[in-house]
Amino acid sequence: IKSAEIVCTSNVSEENLCRMVKDADGILYMQALSYPITRKVIECGKKLKFISSAGVGYERIDVQAATDNGVVVMNMPVGTTVSVAEHTVALILACAKNLVKAHENVVKGGWRLLAMGVELWNKTLGIIGFGRIGREVAKRMKGFEMNILVYDPYVKEDEIRNMGGRKVDLETLLRESDIVSIHSPLTKETEGLIGEEELRLMKPTAILINTARGELVDEDALIKALKERRISYAGLDVFRQEPINKDNPLLALDNVVLTPHMAVQTLDAVIRMMNQNGIQVEKALNGIYENVVNPEVLTKLKK
Repeated sequence: IKSAEIVCTSNVSEENLCRMVKDADGILYMQALSYPITRKVIECGKKLKFISSAGVGYERIDVQAATDNGVVVMNMPVGTTVSVAEHTVALILACAKNLVKAHENVVKGGWRLLAMGVELWNKTLGIIGFGRIGREVAKRMKGFEMNILVYDPYVKEDEIRNMGGRKVDLETLLRESDIVSIHSPLTKETEGLIGEEELRLMKPTAILINTARGELVDEDALIKALKERRISYAGLDVFRQEPINKDNPLLALDNVVLTPHMAVQTLDAVIRMMNQNGIQVEKALNGIYENVVNPEVLTKLKK
């Protein structure tokens, strides 16, 4: 970013952020650090024109407050796609093959692991949300010769069929899938998408994968289902509260693989994301806005 002075901070308290944005034209927001950009912070930025999230997520930015104050909010939907898709595949394999249990067994001096894994060949993968990441996951899992079911009310049947999948409703997907992988955006409509009722539809041998957002799953209902072995396994990179609480019951379960919201944390993705975000911010400083999540602000700016 050549046309601006860049000021960085590791103190992400609301008070300090208010001081930081007082004379700022824009905010480059790091979603992975999990600090909120509140209404108060936005209103402290009297000259603030935009907030650019260095990633797909922007739910910790008060978008309504930004809109009310004429501030453009942008995200970076492309740079992390491959890394998240690959991490999803890694979680699927780790759960299906009992890799964590096997590793722990060897470290403790054991050798044979009684808990057997399962093959992916000819099994059914259900993908909830068929955006960029969901499609990349489908491409990779077709390599394992899996059958692909897709639930996404916003994607046409032909698009899904052309990628080797079959469009179904959510209930059918949950009943028929051996692995369910969530890739939906977090909205008011999708929060708690997978709850007690949905988990009861799944096979007792099924695996649930979530690399999207923790709030998409009723965590208490999931814990109960895992404890009661109503589903076989869960691979989770995201949680309702992050960092995860030390007393979270998930940590005591033996049929989970948990990672610390790290799906995007590859060197390749971070370099790509920061380069692309730098270009996006440079354009925004010159009044050109891309990947805007509150486009109604642009309409106001044109008037």
